[in-house]
Amino acid sequence: MSPGEPKTEAVSNLDLLKDIELPVMLRFGSTRIPLEDLIRLNTGSVIEFDGSLNDPIELVVNGRVIARGEAVIVQNSYGIRISEIATPQDGIFPAAAAIANSGVTDIDRGETDAV
Repeated sequence: MSPGEPKTEAVSNLDLLKDIELPVMLRFGSTRIPLEDLIRLNTGSVIEFDGSLNDPIELVVNGRVIARGEAVIVQNSYGIRISEIATPQDGIFPAAAAIANSGVTDIDRGETDAV
């Protein structure tokens, strides 16, 4: 598309994609535990994650961190109040890139489906 052409074709192409559903998760923290400890987990077990309750949680869409914020409860479900959004220049947040490249699995990250 040249600079003088109308953007209606690009907009209509984007409209075709708007109803595609993507996986959205909240990431509260991460940790690593030995397989031996993982095998011993049962009902009532507690796993401690890195970070504190005051650290922002991450909103992960299709494997990329796109925002950070604080956890909230919405009608007995988890939610997020967004305080920071990644810019297109960032792509993803630097800390998220380090986790993504570390080989840490979803269970290590403490991820849960977002509401």
